[in-house]
Amino acid sequence: MSIDRNIALEAIRHMQDRQSVRNFADKPIPQEDLDEILKAALAAATAGNLQPVTIIVERDPERNKQLGVLCTNQPFIGKAPVNLIFLLDWHKLSVYAKERKAPFNCHDSFMHFATGLEDVMCVAQSAETAAHLLGIGSCFIGTTMHSGAEIAKMYNLPPKTYPMCLLTMGYAKDLPAKRRKLEHEYMVFEGKYPQLDAEDLTRAYDLKYEGIHLPFPTRPEPREAMIEKIRRGLLTTYTPEETEQIIEEALERGYITEVQRRFAYHYHAVDNYNKGGHILEMMQEQDLFPTRILKEGKIEL
Repeated sequence: MSIDRNIALEAIRHMQDRQSVRNFADKPIPQEDLDEILKAALAAATAGNLQPVTIIVERDPERNKQLGVLCTNQPFIGKAPVNLIFLLDWHKLSVYAKERKAPFNCHDSFMHFATGLEDVMCVAQSAETAAHLLGIGSCFIGTTMHSGAEIAKMYNLPPKTYPMCLLTMGYAKDLPAKRRKLEHEYMVFEGKYPQLDAEDLTRAYDLKYEGIHLPFPTRPEPREAMIEKIRRGLLTTYTPEETEQIIEEALERGYITEVQRRFAYHYHAVDNYNKGGHILEMMQEQDLFPTRILKEGKIEL
């Protein structure tokens, strides 16, 4: 395989400038470019060359709007020219195994679930990278799993399949300021995981999230609702006394920090627990049961 190093480095440096796009221009993606993106995606790494992945291409504006509603009410999804839905798909292999008299239980196996999910993300990331190299913006949507039952019905998904993520795609109307990332020295370790100093690590995250916070609403009702939601999240980790002290400190500041917003408000600690169980229930409805062994509470040899 012969590759021009300068061209490769130019592509890599272009990858280093990627950022998520949520504001799309009214401009279609050429079919030939989409075809190339999908070819790159399907060439992605896959465990055992099983390829338990299916991609649904959605271009219809009304269905894209519906996807936006299902994926926790994100309107920009409905404005994307193309949405790609990535399925973990054991259906096709189960049919083939039956036809060729092979045993099949990948849909009940945690290991196959884990490697299958890795395969899905390899395919999805390859699509995202290929799109970026062609100047097409995109954004990964992780809340696809939260509405798996509705999406399964919407697309007539067979058993042993489940939507794991969605990729919005389109040309950027405008680009937001590039988000800061954690410094290289805290992301890449040579040879072993070092002992990290808590104060130093906190400084690194403070630098990443510097100037980012969420003010409390001035109106009483929204303000109290926000406080109560934060309280429910904090109580998963802190005592009631510690929780009230943290809230009091935040009220004195007038805002919650970015890490508090992430884990006590936006990606809410309590809701994440509950949604996880709901997602597993929807997977079971689709005949995917990666935690069967935990449910039964035993290991059969």
